[in-house]
Amino acid sequence: MRTPDSGVLEREPELSRIQAALDSAARGEGRVVVIEGRAGIGKTRLVQATRDLAKARGFGRLQAVGDALESAMAWGVVRQMVERSVSRYTGEIRAALLAGPSGDALRALDAAATDPSEAELARTLHSLWWVAVDLSATRPLLITVDDAHWADLSSAQFLVYLSRRIADLPIALVVATRPPAENTGPLAQLSVSRQAERVLPRPLSVTALTDLLTVRSAPAQAVVAAVHAASGGNPFLARVLVDELDALGLPLDVPGTAARVGTLGPSTVFRAALGRLPADAVRLAGAAAVLGVGSDPWQAGAITGLDPAALTVAAEALAAANVLVSDGDHLVFVHPVVREAVLADLGPVARTALHARAAVELAAANAPADRVAAHLAQAPRGTLPEAAGVLRKAAVALLAAGDARTATAHLTRAVDEDPDDPALRAELGRALLRTGEAARARDELRAAAVGLPDAELVAAAASATAVVDGPGAAIAELEAAIRARPAGDRDVGRLHLEARLAVIRSFLPEERRRSSEHLRGYAGLPGGTPDERTLLGLLAQMGRYEVAPATEVAATASRALANGAYFDDATGSTEAMVAWVVALLALISADGVAPARREIDRARLRVRAHGSPVEFAMVANAALFLSWRLGDVTAMEAESEGALAAIACEDPAPHVIALRATGTHFSAYAALERGDLDAATAALDRFEAEHPDRPRLMPTIWLHEPRALIALGHGDPRQARAQALRQRDLMLEAGLDPPTIPWRAPAVRAAMLLGDLGEALELAAEQLVIARRWGAATEVGAALRLLAHADADRRLDLLTESIAMLETGPARLELARSLVDLGEALRVARRRGDAREVLHRGIDLAGDCGSAALRQRALEALEALGDRPRRPMFAGPEALTASERRVAGLAAAGRANREIAQELFVTPKTVENHLGRIYTKLGIAGRRDLAQALV
Repeated sequence: MRTPDSGVLEREPELSRIQAALDSAARGEGRVVVIEGRAGIGKTRLVQATRDLAKARGFGRLQAVGDALESAMAWGVVRQMVERSVSRYTGEIRAALLAGPSGDALRALDAAATDPSEAELARTLHSLWWVAVDLSATRPLLITVDDAHWADLSSAQFLVYLSRRIADLPIALVVATRPPAENTGPLAQLSVSRQAERVLPRPLSVTALTDLLTVRSAPAQAVVAAVHAASGGNPFLARVLVDELDALGLPLDVPGTAARVGTLGPSTVFRAALGRLPADAVRLAGAAAVLGVGSDPWQAGAITGLDPAALTVAAEALAAANVLVSDGDHLVFVHPVVREAVLADLGPVARTALHARAAVELAAANAPADRVAAHLAQAPRGTLPEAAGVLRKAAVALLAAGDARTATAHLTRAVDEDPDDPALRAELGRALLRTGEAARARDELRAAAVGLPDAELVAAAASATAVVDGPGAAIAELEAAIRARPAGDRDVGRLHLEARLAVIRSFLPEERRRSSEHLRGYAGLPGGTPDERTLLGLLAQMGRYEVAPATEVAATASRALANGAYFDDATGSTEAMVAWVVALLALISADGVAPARREIDRARLRVRAHGSPVEFAMVANAALFLSWRLGDVTAMEAESEGALAAIACEDPAPHVIALRATGTHFSAYAALERGDLDAATAALDRFEAEHPDRPRLMPTIWLHEPRALIALGHGDPRQARAQALRQRDLMLEAGLDPPTIPWRAPAVRAAMLLGDLGEALELAAEQLVIARRWGAATEVGAALRLLAHADADRRLDLLTESIAMLETGPARLELARSLVDLGEALRVARRRGDAREVLHRGIDLAGDCGSAALRQRALEALEALGDRPRRPMFAGPEALTASERRVAGLAAAGRANREIAQELFVTPKTVENHLGRIYTKLGIAGRRDLAQALV
């Protein structure tokens, strides 16, 4: 086989699209190009041409090549591209590179390998994304991945993650792959990214193939036609066929040669080429094929038993035959097809033996566990005495990288190596739960629990039972395990089982009563352990939904949160983070705003230091709920916008949909407080369009209330009542009717507009009864105001009582509403002086809260009294949106764009765009004038 020709034929359209992608990236508008085609069609040449074009344009360049062996190694492709960018340097240059983004990437991967929790993958992806941002900060960046169909799962997930966030980065991502076997998985997702386009190299035409062969000699047309038919226009296979004709002494310019072409399939050609090589060269080729892409020649020599002299001769023979290409200190096949042919020619027994020798040699050289494990997985049992430990260590890294399936395969093999280790079985069972293989997971966890009595294993097995046989069976299993515990109620193991039982029951409406009774038995727990905090958190949630006294719920939620301990418990699991948010919302709903703020501030610091966009959005959701409770509309809107922006590119898992629903809900609230019905409607419509098949979740149920408020704003009470009652029905189906989710408020207003005063009065009275049972000043004050709307005879007294109650609580916007309502009622009662005083206070408070709509209503009431209040002029800082104010405040405090972007989980370009609009609105030249302009 001769060295392939360096040019690319008939690839002008493909190269034109690649050039356009590079030009776009150079302008700061990132693009993704997926080069897709079968083996040998010319993908690698297009990748190399892309790198040449990028080099000419001054791009930075990262590259990696997928490898079948490395597909079982966590972050293999990502490590390869980072290490390649560093390995060619030494001394001070290397040290400087490792002190920058490249070192950040390697440190992120090393840190991830020690934490197998589900949440760590999201954090690592975000850290790596920031490495890409930093690498592209000074010049555009090209990232190429060839043979991506062999990329490890975690690296492929990073490519998808980057592709979704590449739009405003100066990065071109070019990925070459064979067609995906299925329409799912990271590569399929990559092809449908909004910034991606697929490039499908076509087979060469007869004309192009003639040009290709003419480089060697003027070919006969019959030979060209035969080669084209045999190769299907595949450039690499055509070259291989021509090389074999040359080796057989068959000239291209003799028409009779065409008859022989049909007898030469690719596999026949490869076997013939290898058959002409010395035995040592064939053995070295086999070792290099087993070791994978870019293998170490000395390791290959050790595996084959070749001494240095023989190794050198064999390597030179392979290079001369163009089985391998020269690549410094590595053995690199001229094409993946050649490597695959070598592996196929070895046969299964020889391959297994070579993998065993590779595992032994690599272990002796202290190679990373994942590399040794990749060979152990294909070697006979007993290859290494320490095989189980090596496989377990590699599995931990794979779990941290999100590849539970390969981790499960490694742990399965580890159990085969050491079947009597219950801890290994336990790890295998937990990994199987991550892959969704619940029945097998249960078997392994139960087997582990026999040799390693542990309540956590029994509880995990019950979680598997919930999937296999349903939650009812899991509840029975846990109850039996609890009865079998000899210790008392405060036994640590028993408490863990009780916590898991409570979690499973909490999802079942039919178990709600039993769950409530069960949880009340743990009301006195101090919250000193994770299981105690889980039980207390569930009890606080139950108390909120069942309308227990707010003071009790606040006390329970505070013990559950335990000054940040519950958040620390939760950071390894999305499910646990949701439970933390729910406990925090219970505390806020009970007017426990001061401890809630401290909890949010602590969590925000933790997430900023090492968090994911989803974790940021969860903390932001708690913060926006707190801002709404306090009546800070501007802060609430900023938190809503920030949460939605952070998770805009996340997959629509249920917890992400719930976060988006909450952000949308409060964005609609903010628009309504501005008096912008269209913006509120657009926010809700956008959510519904993006999630047409959404599951029924509590946050999605709550969206009916803002729909009802919008309908009232448009003067459509029938639609408002329909939306409010739809929310009521869905909540009652779930067995819930808390006062903090007041569907009755729009229902009362709608009933009054429809003339159904009896219904309005009944619903308002119900709301007050529930609010008094809850006891929080915010709900009682709001319910008194609602009843005042429905009860004209007692309106002034009820509004006066509402204000008195709200004065004792934290809800400033609710207080402003009651003040404005009282001012309007006093005006109607012709108590003009009293009305003016109350309305002026309502105007001031509504302005402080950021409610333009309420302030406008109060101004109109004053005008009706004959006053001429000064209208607000929205200029300067007042003209900024909530998100712009947040960015402006951080910039004025001295934060750099990158720091602001990291804190808000957005791109530096987003911050730059915000600042551009801020400077225009404030009429300033730049950051230097910002602090003064915001005063």
